[in-house]
Amino acid sequence: MARAFDAAQIAGLGATVFASGVSNSQASDPAEFQREADMLAEALQQCRGRFVYFSTCSVTDDDRAATPYAVHKRKMEALIQARGNHLILRLPQVVGNTDNPHTLVNHLVAHIRGGVPLQIWSHAVRCLIDVDHIAAIAMHLLQHGLEPDRTLDLAPPESMTLQELLPLVEQTLGLAAVYSLVDRGGGATPDSTIFCTYAPPAGVDASPGYTRRLLHKYYGAAHD
Repeated sequence: MARAFDAAQIAGLGATVFASGVSNSQASDPAEFQREADMLAEALQQCRGRFVYFSTCSVTDDDRAATPYAVHKRKMEALIQARGNHLILRLPQVVGNTDNPHTLVNHLVAHIRGGVPLQIWSHAVRCLIDVDHIAAIAMHLLQHGLEPDRTLDLAPPESMTLQELLPLVEQTLGLAAVYSLVDRGGGATPDSTIFCTYAPPAGVDASPGYTRRLLHKYYGAAHD
């Protein structure tokens, strides 16, 4: 996440972008959460301007709000909100150039490329966002006077079930997945208002086909 931002631009705005933290939404080790809490407390103490934090849309998802990760993110949000002069952006599934095996798409891609069977929750809804678009829209919000103390969903308008997402990943890779369907749901559709409002002036294409373009950007033939 941090690599997507221009450090000089952030410094010029007198802002702090906190892009460190627990990278696995399935984490349950208290030590991982405490590490982020300690880093956050130090960053809040040092920051003199707007503080930007990335949370998760799952904090309002009935299926995932009670997970240790979502509960932790709620606590971090509360610390930042108590400090004031903040911008908290709740994100869906982030996609970018990362070796993190815990991201949804990296998990799917690794299993498909390795011929490892997947279990797909047929009704589970997920939404993907490009890390570069997070940075572009966040910078636009900071540079164009968005009022402080906002906690917002930042998510594109395309949400789909995992059963719908899997064929797009297969098409991108040119490979067939080995999978079984599990009749389970979960997930929610985040509010796309902020994304759709600020994507055009930030130079982000929010038109239909967003997810397909995103997958091709990071997992298409040029990245084999």
